[in-house]
Amino acid sequence: MSMQSTRSTFDRALVTIRDDIVRMGSLVEAAVDRAFTSFQTHDGDLAHAVIAEDKVINDLRYKAEQEITSTMALQQPMAHDLRVLLASLIIANELERMGDHGEGIARTVDRHILEPITDIPPQLIDMADHVREMIRQSMDAFLSEDVERARATAQMDDRIDMLYQSLFTWVVEQMGTGALSVRHGTFLLWTGHNLERIGDRATNICERVIFTSTGEIGRGMNPKQGEM
Repeated sequence: MSMQSTRSTFDRALVTIRDDIVRMGSLVEAAVDRAFTSFQTHDGDLAHAVIAEDKVINDLRYKAEQEITSTMALQQPMAHDLRVLLASLIIANELERMGDHGEGIARTVDRHILEPITDIPPQLIDMADHVREMIRQSMDAFLSEDVERARATAQMDDRIDMLYQSLFTWVVEQMGTGALSVRHGTFLLWTGHNLERIGDRATNICERVIFTSTGEIGRGMNPKQGEM
């Protein structure tokens, strides 16, 4: 096989991998949006739909993983090409876990279906808005290998962390005075925890975008790869 033919085969594989990851990103963004909507509206049917549709995200992750590992084995890429594949492998995993966190919110709604929360703390609404924006921006940065956008998006996670700490303090205070039941407080905190973890994983995606272009990992931000 000629060098030109080999490169053409590799480029086609990269397009397939990229398209699968972009589709995963779209599905994850929709899942997180629908999960939080089910939380806000206490919509059990919508929560069930999010739970059921998580399998599509999982299947895409496995497909992308197989394509990446096969391409690495057959094409033996180097330098930037190798970084693209390594980053894509990790990004597919991060997206799959983000989908799991969206499913986690939906399952929480399902478990508390007979106990609606009428007043949603503003911290949670703000967190959800920031998380959705981080997903969109991190995927845009991935598509264009935009290092500056990746860095700016990763910095948004500081706001999400601050909001979660504020939510945690408020919920504990409310439970302490009896204004909020322990069960409802736990419901709120678990939802907030899932949103906070989605923000962390979007940050991880941004780190991999930077790695693809520069070969540097975690430069100028706090690496969160490997957290649960």
